[in-house]
Amino acid sequence: MKIVEYRINGSDGLYDFNTIQSIVKTHRSKLKRDIKRVSNNDYIIYKNQHLYKKEILFQLMEETLIERLDKI
Repeated sequence: MKIVEYRINGSDGLYDFNTIQSIVKTHRSKLKRDIKRVSNNDYIIYKNQHLYKKEILFQLMEETLIERLDKI
C-alpha cells in the first residue's frame, strides 16, 4: 500500500483520491459519493489531482469502521 501525503504552503496534510481509496478500501463510486457528502467541495487541485484534508480522511475512516462493525 502506497500512502502519499502532500504538504503545500504549510498545510497540515493533504491526500489524493488513490491514497484515500487504498486506506479506506472501498469501491471508487462509493468513495466518490462519500467524499462529496463529507468534504462540501473543500479540496485543492495540485498537479491535476484533487487533494483532500486529513480531517476528511479520518471522517471517512471512522464512517467505514462503523459500517463494517455494524455488519458483524
